[in-house]
Formats: sequence, structure tokens, C-alpha cells
Amino acid sequence: MTQVKPDPALPTTYAVRRHGTFLATRALAKTALRELEDTLGAATADGTVAIDFTSVVAMSISFADEFLGRYYGMLSTSLDAPPVVVLLTGLNDDNFESMTVCLQRRELVAAMANAEGVSLVGAPAVLNETYHAAGDLGRFTAVHLADRLGISAPNANNRLKRLVAARALIRYRGVAERGGKEFSYEIPPPPAAMASAA
Repeated sequence: MTQVKPDPALPTTYAVRRHGTFLATRALAKTALRELEDTLGAATADGTVAIDFTSVVAMSISFADEFLGRYYGMLSTSLDAPPVVVLLTGLNDDNFESMTVCLQRRELVAAMANAEGVSLVGAPAVLNETYHAAGDLGRFTAVHLADRLGISAPNANNRLKRLVAARALIRYRGVAERGGKEFSYEIPPPPAAMASAA
């Protein structure tokens, strides 16, 4: 199978701290979202984006909703639109809580990276189960995942679509031996700077 693999180790980083350490209003969130979109428009389309909350002390749920709720909502409308991977980084406990509430209300999921690896924010139990299985499998297809979880291939595909829409999984397009397209999947590693700090 022929594959094109992005390099998730070299992220484009958007530092949310540029908007302050206490983030509260929807107006400020709209500004942050516009800046994020501008940053991504100038970045490599097939790479990793790290949205970094380092030094942000507190963030209201309304800011989180207007900023990342809207952003992840836009991502979910197209599986193949760039970027390939989006990772939230630098979330403290309070900001993690605000982000979780925001994403759960919108039924969205995000990937969060730290020195220990990549995990999900806002995910229901079934997607967390799928993500853990994906981590155990390494590089896999929907059929491999279905076998691992004891579910049907269409069910596995539906779960994988949600994770790809959230940019929590890397999806590789290839050509199957029998012809036709075939996808394989992989959990992104944390950015290189995080891995080296572990």
C-alpha cells in the first residue's frame, strides 16, 4: 500500500497566552479564533497544530465555547480539510474542565498532548475505549479495530470518522492490494519538544 505520511513532530503552535492570562469574553474569543485561522492559513496544510494554553491561568466556558467550540465544529464538517492533527497543550486543571464542558455540550472531541502522550477531551466512554484500543494497535485499519473491540466494521468506521474529524487520529490514504482506496490510522505522537522533556 502506498502512503503519504505527515510529520506530526513539527507543529505550528498558536499561543493562546497572547490574549492574556484570564480569558473570559466571547468577543475576545472571536478575536482569538480569527487569529488562529490566520495562523493556520499561513502554515503547512498537512502538519500538526498545537493550540498552546501554557500560562493561561483561567478561561471561562463562554470563551472556550466561542474559541474552540466553534473551531472544532468547523473541523468536524470535513474529514479531509487541513490540518491533519490538532493537539491542545498546556491546559491546567481549571482550563481542562472548561474545555471539557464546552466540548461535551457541542458533542465534540479534542486531542490533548502532554509529556505522557495524547488523550481525549470531551469524549464519551465509547470513544475513549476506541482511542485506547487505537493506541494499543499502533498503525491499524478499521477491520483491525473492529476485531479488537468485537464490533462491526461499519461501527468501527463511524467511530473513526469522529476521531478523524476531531483531528485526534492521523488518517493515511493508500491503495489496497485488491485495488481501490484503503485507509489506515494512527494516534499522533506528542510534539517533539514534549517527548524530549519527558
